[in-house]
Amino acid sequence: MWIATVWGIDWPSKAGTTPEIQKKQKDEMIEMLDRCERLNLTTVCFQVRSMSDVMFKSKLEPWSSFVSGKRGVSPGWDPLEFVVDECHKRGLECYAWVNPFRWSTGTNYSTPQDNEWKLRCWLLRHEKYTVLNPGLEEVRSHVVELCREIVTGYKVDGLIFDDYFYPNRIPETDDIPDYSQYIKESPWMTFGDWRRANVHKAIADVYAMIEEERPDIVFGISPAGVAGKDDTSSAKWGMEPCGVKAADWQYSEIYSDPLGLLYQRTVDFISPQIYWHTDHATAPYAPIAQWWSEAANLYGRHFYGSVTMEHIAKNDTKANRVQIVNQVGYNRSLSIDGNSGVIIYSAKYLPLISKELKDARFSMPSLTPVMSWKHQYEYPKPSGVKLDGDLLTWNPVRSEGREQVRYTVYAIPSSVATDDAMDEFGDGICGEYLVGMTYDARKKVPKGDYVYAVCTYAPQSIESAPTFFRR
Repeated sequence: MWIATVWGIDWPSKAGTTPEIQKKQKDEMIEMLDRCERLNLTTVCFQVRSMSDVMFKSKLEPWSSFVSGKRGVSPGWDPLEFVVDECHKRGLECYAWVNPFRWSTGTNYSTPQDNEWKLRCWLLRHEKYTVLNPGLEEVRSHVVELCREIVTGYKVDGLIFDDYFYPNRIPETDDIPDYSQYIKESPWMTFGDWRRANVHKAIADVYAMIEEERPDIVFGISPAGVAGKDDTSSAKWGMEPCGVKAADWQYSEIYSDPLGLLYQRTVDFISPQIYWHTDHATAPYAPIAQWWSEAANLYGRHFYGSVTMEHIAKNDTKANRVQIVNQVGYNRSLSIDGNSGVIIYSAKYLPLISKELKDARFSMPSLTPVMSWKHQYEYPKPSGVKLDGDLLTWNPVRSEGREQVRYTVYAIPSSVATDDAMDEFGDGICGEYLVGMTYDARKKVPKGDYVYAVCTYAPQSIESAPTFFRR
């Protein structure tokens, strides 16, 4: 689930610093996270940096006005710390959602940090959009260090970027501010390729930092929905072109080439924003999702398509509701390697279709797919499993470093033999018996005639052998 904080799209409904506003903000977040838990979602993508401002304690960037009401002013609490803790209480993973370069869509900010960036000529402007210039090495280093603050200072489970890179439609002419830098650095490349290379460098540097600091967490990107056309980048990276009529506008307008990121393996998953109906004339959902699934599989990464529920907010018809349910289904049925997923945009729309999604697609809990290329943690299976009423407890398992040890809990009807409860592909216990995932060595379980099982759940979704508990 995307939780957008820029302009208060999803949260908070009101910015400020008073105790009353702080309580309202926390209550609103808890309500959203409770809804995610009830819907059996696995992960929340919480937007913590949208305009080179932050929703956490930072030495590098100002507090976001979208939470406190004024840029650079502390809200009096730490939203990221709160959201991570509340997610984990509910067995939800929390990914920090970062806009890597966007600075402004028209506002001239003037906090001490903003003024310093102006003096250092970090800003690149075209029309109403201003970004931190991706072509500057010190800007890319700043983005890396900002992300380092997040992954080392908070118990996040992942980091995700979206699709704001260069200003929309910035020209490739010699009167543009970054032209002289391009000519100085890489005149043998096209101007566009140089800009795309700058984005690739930033992404690669963030991925390298994560592998150094927190190899237990995942890093993904959510680009625009159409990429890799035959007139842009498909041939360059050895992929069949995306066959829909819609253009790959991101390639030349914001200098985003997500196929290159997959090829270079500097992301763990891709979540393109396929925000169109299945029968859209130029960008139909299913063919685009199928192409992305094939691309991710070709490069050994995962595809979790993003779908939008905005259509329901604008026109709440049965057909539009069916579209959303079907699109989640397409992501699953079109997955080549079985590692399917979906990210839903966005949290404020979820009440509109929770029932349909729960009934049709999210009726049972699930786990995030295994990422076999990441560092593999191995932990012993739990010991000391006990049952007190409906509370199952066990002895905590120690981690090796910063990584978080989690647990999966299962309830198998006593009428089902243990061997029959195991997945036919040898992947542990069948998911239909999953109660859920927990960050604590305890979990409430359904009462009744069950055999319970607990597995240690290491990063990258690796489960230990189960420890069974029989009454």
